[in-house]
Amino acid sequence: MNTTIRRVTLPDHRRILMISDIHGHADGLRAILEKARFTKDDVLIIVGDLIEKGPQSLETVRLVMELCRTHTVYPLMGNVDLWRWEFLSGQRGPDWQRMKNYAFNALGWWGSSLLHEMCEEMGEPLARETDMDALLPRVRKHFKAEIDFLGSLPTILNTQRMIFVHGGLPHERLDELEGTDAFPLLKFDDFYSAGLSFQKYVVTGHWPTVLCSKTYPVYKPIIDPERHIICLDGACGVKTEGQLNLLALPDWTSDDFTLYTWDDLPTITALEAQAPSSAEEARYIPWNDHAVEMLKQGEEVSQVLYHGKPMTVPTQFIFDHNGVLSCIDTTDYELEVRPGDRLSLILKLSCGCFVKKDSVSGWYFGRYED
Repeated sequence: MNTTIRRVTLPDHRRILMISDIHGHADGLRAILEKARFTKDDVLIIVGDLIEKGPQSLETVRLVMELCRTHTVYPLMGNVDLWRWEFLSGQRGPDWQRMKNYAFNALGWWGSSLLHEMCEEMGEPLARETDMDALLPRVRKHFKAEIDFLGSLPTILNTQRMIFVHGGLPHERLDELEGTDAFPLLKFDDFYSAGLSFQKYVVTGHWPTVLCSKTYPVYKPIIDPERHIICLDGACGVKTEGQLNLLALPDWTSDDFTLYTWDDLPTITALEAQAPSSAEEARYIPWNDHAVEMLKQGEEVSQVLYHGKPMTVPTQFIFDHNGVLSCIDTTDYELEVRPGDRLSLILKLSCGCFVKKDSVSGWYFGRYED
């Protein structure tokens, strides 16, 4: 698919809401819009990846289609949306086995996939032996509206002060990008670390912001007013503790951002205060740098060596990755907690709880109430 650009003049005196990477969480989208008190007076911009990695991909597509009919909504293409559209529309050719393999992997990882949901609605549950060539014409006919909607999503939304694109931009000369291959703009991995700066704000999703964390996991958006970059992706569906991030502006001229978040984790209420540990000394193991050495294995927690420094991690977070002992998405940072704080519960151990507070993950060792 070639890059398409939608040029929009945002209206004055109307709130601008922006979100990305919903990843098949229709209930989460409804909940966060309700939390933000979204109305027909607002403008909603969805920066790609509506589907997969969640339990409600088909429902999410239909929800966004309905919002486009009833509200002022500008959805964009994401790299996952593009891949699904290419397969479902036949643009990618007869490589259905690859999509079927992904669908069954997704079923194990996330409990669902867009293809499974489509087949279930058609009354033809997807099976390993399903003849995909025979199924394709029926899928296209039954879900023509949804497939056409995905294919209609633009690559870039250009407004007065902000440019929205799922992955990122190599530069701001949009006329040079229009008509080129869209995929590099949709899957621009680690865009924020590329060191680019822009005149307009470039608002992206795709790369979870937690992967830019250095000391402890932070899932809130990155807002860089010097380089004019905003990264929205809170790793919803990608990480157990991921979240949807929605940024709101009073109008398009404002820099007064308000953050709304949603996750589907259970919560506990802290009963005791806890002082934070040193952020400078905290260590964080992300998925893209996860090799460790075992020092002492325990039933609940283990001592490992990470970049030459000892670290205590949950034993169940340790796994073998292609012959390399690995551990991901954990930290030894202890959160600042006050009595009465509501904490999103990620893992409960006898020694303490791995939790998330205000979009930051870490440890809480005090008493709590379920």
